[in-house]
Amino acid sequence: MDTQELQIAKDLYLKGESLAGIHRVLGYGASTIKRHLLQDGVTIRTRKEQNKIVNQHRTVNVNENYFDNIGVNQAWLMGFIASDGTIRKDSNEIKIGLSSVDREILEKIKAEIQSTRKITDYTTQNGYSVSQFCWSCAKHKDFLSKYGIVNRKTYLPMYVPNFEKKELVLAFILGYFDGDGAISVSKDGYLRLRIVSHRTEILESMAQNLIKFYPTLSYSLSKDKRGLYELSISTTFAVSIFQDMYGLNSLRLDRKYQKFLEYNKTKRLRHLEEEDEKIC
Repeated sequence: MDTQELQIAKDLYLKGESLAGIHRVLGYGASTIKRHLLQDGVTIRTRKEQNKIVNQHRTVNVNENYFDNIGVNQAWLMGFIASDGTIRKDSNEIKIGLSSVDREILEKIKAEIQSTRKITDYTTQNGYSVSQFCWSCAKHKDFLSKYGIVNRKTYLPMYVPNFEKKELVLAFILGYFDGDGAISVSKDGYLRLRIVSHRTEILESMAQNLIKFYPTLSYSLSKDKRGLYELSISTTFAVSIFQDMYGLNSLRLDRKYQKFLEYNKTKRLRHLEEEDEKIC
């Protein structure tokens, strides 16, 4: 463990993180982390003291009734947690960790669920800047579990919730897309909506739900070299879907939204240039 990693471990531990929690961040074993902290003069807590801190964290304010009435923001957050969240097996903790480039969405989520927990920023041993937001709520965890959003969800079948309203389905898909999707634009100016997953069920469920609202939808579902499945939707339908999803004014990852706006701007400029050529 180098000096920078030791400082990260020390900062996290002094903020109340457990040795096991630091292990999940840095990758070192709990005994190794403990040894380095002791060598640096840090007093290691007893199990009773650590449990007391965990219980204190559980009492931090959060809107326990947030998912009682499902609107577009709730549906978006369900999708985002389904793709990019972690549900603890042995506690009620829900965690979202992502690149610090997208820290702004964690701030929005924190405000949305009315949590007073702090967002933690750190650098991984590979040099990546990461931001992490956790909250603990038994009611939230129980609600999410009813939709297959559970511990080790990555390797379990999951489906789009059986929402009747189009806007809720689109909000959920947007949330999942913001976690595990991408907008790609070819050199010829063709746009593609892409979403990846370790399992096909959630992607097939998205496609079938989208067909309800876009009956002539054309899509492909394939497996890449990494073993991940990818749902791909090309220009004509992708543009309509993006316009409808972003028209919801729900929570959204601004970085990807801006990329879609840039595509639209470029498309308009290209159209104007073509019109000028016709006039000439």
